[in-house]
Amino acid sequence: MNWKESFLKEEIRSGFPVNEKRKKVWAVELELLQKFDEVCRKYNLTYYAYYGTLLGAVRHQGFIPWDDDIDVVMFREDYEKLQAVAPEEFREPYFFQNSYTDQMLWFFSKLRDSRTTAIEFPARNLHQGIFIDIFPLDDVPDGVHEEFSAVLEVQREIWYTIHNPGKILQDLESGKRFTLDMDVLVALIKMDRSQRLREFETFSLSYAGQSENVNLITSELSNDHYKSVKRAWFQEKIYMPFEGIQIPVPAKYDKILIQSYGDYHQFVPGGTSHENIILEPDMPYQEYFAKFIPEH
Repeated sequence: MNWKESFLKEEIRSGFPVNEKRKKVWAVELELLQKFDEVCRKYNLTYYAYYGTLLGAVRHQGFIPWDDDIDVVMFREDYEKLQAVAPEEFREPYFFQNSYTDQMLWFFSKLRDSRTTAIEFPARNLHQGIFIDIFPLDDVPDGVHEEFSAVLEVQREIWYTIHNPGKILQDLESGKRFTLDMDVLVALIKMDRSQRLREFETFSLSYAGQSENVNLITSELSNDHYKSVKRAWFQEKIYMPFEGIQIPVPAKYDKILIQSYGDYHQFVPGGTSHENIILEPDMPYQEYFAKFIPEH
């Protein structure tokens, strides 16, 4: 995408100053989104703008002025298909990153641009270019299909074998009862962490499309403020303007935004979830490390 010089100029949006550097970060993220969209179209995979990106599309026709990221979601079925083709489709300068490619404990993926810098962690062995986030939506309890309460407990237990296996072993030794058999839990813990994550994703995939509600599974496990939403709200996809391009959003976006934010028309300026990330759109992260972060 060739950006007009006017796009990169500093401006005031909704009373918030947006400088040239933030605009450049936005430009990188929009290019990543277009590359992601290209691959999804090639394989007939469906995704939707979500979280602040959905809110920005609806309320600002672009980025929320004080935000600096792009978030998309996919149903688990398409997310797994994407993971399968990603290594072949995303070549340099792009990098498709998740817990299988880097030693990070993530339940989602990132698409990064290696020509840029977005340092979240001090580790030099991680890919840390500017990114967009790609989240899987899983089926979760809906109050209708009773089996999903048990499904969620199994997901919780598998997740804890990944996140905190030592605590699982302590609980087993103390006699705590689990939904899964002790032999299954011990067998999981003996696996490599990537294998445990694959078991988690395979189990989640086996229940895809069977509940009326969906959510990020970690939101369900941690009881954060992002509540589950109706699968039916994603049944129809529409396109909305976003910084001069068209991006896909759920047709029932109003219901989703109300569920997530309440009165989402009210502006709440503030920091972003990436407030402490070092962002440099004009420098590769390896170069940034070499110049500014000494090795210990």
